[in-house]
Amino acid sequence: MKTQKQKTLFTILIFAFSVFVTMNAYAEDGAIRFSNNAFKQVISKAADGTVQYDYIEPGLVLPDDVILYEIVFENISDQEISNIVINNPIANNSIYRDSSAAGDSTDVTFSVDGESFAVAGALTVKDSSGKSWQAKPEDYKAIRWLYKNVLKPGEKSKVTYKTSIK
Repeated sequence: MKTQKQKTLFTILIFAFSVFVTMNAYAEDGAIRFSNNAFKQVISKAADGTVQYDYIEPGLVLPDDVILYEIVFENISDQEISNIVINNPIANNSIYRDSSAAGDSTDVTFSVDGESFAVAGALTVKDSSGKSWQAKPEDYKAIRWLYKNVLKPGEKSKVTYKTSIK
């Protein structure tokens, strides 16, 4: 029982750390303000059999929980900003949920090493023996969004993705 409590506490601590992981963004220094939010997916089923997905403050997070991450970015300068690039690592205690990365007017790419990025179908993983295969969502280490629009002063936009807790 003590081991299960330790695992649960460890999972909560890792999750809390992942929410506050620093992400990289490329734009003029001080021109963009970021806010990161995390929400736990809760599934409920109505009497008629319909399923509803709600997202709540995470609180206790356990293995297999689905977490929705939302990164809001706002232009706080008095100039239009273009070519905004947002890099965000996927927490070590999480597995990226396939096809969940989204953002209006963005191109999304992934990384299996945290350094080079490509579209999902173009990523490969190589093991220590040199054998390689097409990367799967659980191999992804980071996500990159390229915002293709111009962000005007005072404007906000957001990108999102989901993970499952290991």
